[in-house]
Amino acid sequence: MSRFNIVLAIFVTMLEIAPRLALASPNDTKVNEYLQSELQHIATLNERSDVASTRLYISSSPVINSAIIWQTDGGQRYPATAQVLHVLDQPVIAAEKRLKALAKLAHPWRAEKADASGTELFYCYRTQQIICALLNVEQLASLFSVSPDEINQQLVLADNEVPNHTWVIWTVAALAILVISAGSILFSRRQQATKATQTLSQETGFRLGDLTIYPKQLRALRQDLAINLTDKDVKLLRHFASHPCEVITKQELYDAAWGREFMPNSRALEQHIITLRKKLDPEKKLPPVIETVHGQGYRFSPPA
Repeated sequence: MSRFNIVLAIFVTMLEIAPRLALASPNDTKVNEYLQSELQHIATLNERSDVASTRLYISSSPVINSAIIWQTDGGQRYPATAQVLHVLDQPVIAAEKRLKALAKLAHPWRAEKADASGTELFYCYRTQQIICALLNVEQLASLFSVSPDEINQQLVLADNEVPNHTWVIWTVAALAILVISAGSILFSRRQQATKATQTLSQETGFRLGDLTIYPKQLRALRQDLAINLTDKDVKLLRHFASHPCEVITKQELYDAAWGREFMPNSRALEQHIITLRKKLDPEKKLPPVIETVHGQGYRFSPPA
């Protein structure tokens, strides 16, 4: 597997994990398991058409103040519409439209604050039936030995809170994309250098310090750097390689590379040497290949 594919796999995994990391909290699973177990028990009692037991269970619960149950087709099962409305049922009946909207977002659960105070929560859970309940936040917090604010943070996914979690996902995604981009560029460069090395190694070249020149291909290799050369570049480098440590005059270099083409008093050689040096060491981090001997010419001194 290539490095790019490995980084891509890590990126996909991070995207899968990030939402869980952003929204998870230590007691989140336990609180949900407890609430869903309670609501499932209420739904089971209701399936048995045991209205009295259902109401008794709700009224005895320290956490559940009120509950309403629908079939998945939308038909209301509890409280029965034909019966006289009980005082326990009033909060959920009054908020029926709101709870139906909340239930549509439940996969399988969803919660929101009943009012601005946060002392009560609406909580909907989808199973074979849909059951929504009005929860007492203080009692639920006491049951799990946490603060009411923690319960709200664990359960409520209000629209104004989503960006606080989403930035984690986007940050992870941005970092992963950056890693992929950097990795793919480095991988591409290494592939190009490897291919260049494999191709050039088939031709016999000559060396100039840590530089290997391949005249027929007008290319050179210096460490991992593949360099494109001109015909004059090759002629100059070959002349330096043939006269190591010697000071070579400008006239000699003109004769070697230009022949009769150069004009007297031309600065073509100086400009060409400047360009060639940039090719051989674009980041200016390596030892110089061509040294300037002021007033005399140029010299190549092999490293000791």
